[in-house]
Amino acid sequence: MFEFHVLTIGRFTRNRFWGESETEAHRDVLCTSALIKGKQNIVTDPSLPPEQMAKVLFDRSGLRPDAIGAVFITHAHGDHFEGLELFEGARWYMSGIDLADMKKSDDKRTRELAMKIIPFDLGLIEGIEAIPLPGHTAGTTGLFFESDYGRVIICGDAVMTKDFFQAKAGYYNAVDQAQSAESIKKIAAMADFVVPGHDNYFPVIK
Repeated sequence: MFEFHVLTIGRFTRNRFWGESETEAHRDVLCTSALIKGKQNIVTDPSLPPEQMAKVLFDRSGLRPDAIGAVFITHAHGDHFEGLELFEGARWYMSGIDLADMKKSDDKRTRELAMKIIPFDLGLIEGIEAIPLPGHTAGTTGLFFESDYGRVIICGDAVMTKDFFQAKAGYYNAVDQAQSAESIKKIAAMADFVVPGHDNYFPVIK
């Protein structure tokens, strides 16, 4: 059994459900980052520069960076690993599919970080299941676990917000909209609570 805490509540550049055009950005981006507390503490998608991420972690959980044993990145978009260097003492995980894309990035920092990341199939965290959720990217992956709330999936941008979940819709930049819809259906069947990529967590109404 695990606890989870939202560290940062995300926002994103454009939202069709607010009547916004998807051809231009209306605000800056911040992804949702979460903490899973158990025998090993895990941060998902560290969303802020290291100094800010350290403050948020302490303010929201009372933990310091050295208390984090693992970091899980749901997919290879830069807003989801903004503060990764803060957790130098932790193991870093993501899907091998998206990791391969990171290693080919034009950005030097991204390539250097990728060399330190472990494909999740080489070392899963006990009691937490990595769930492939393709669509946003080919390798988007969520974490599924039992909590006091019930079954939880931290799913990154497989689900942007509750509105996208209800509409079974991918974001404008999803690589495969049909896969995005199927991944949302999978999440709906499995989870009692969803931690999306750019909003607060919400319950799944069965």
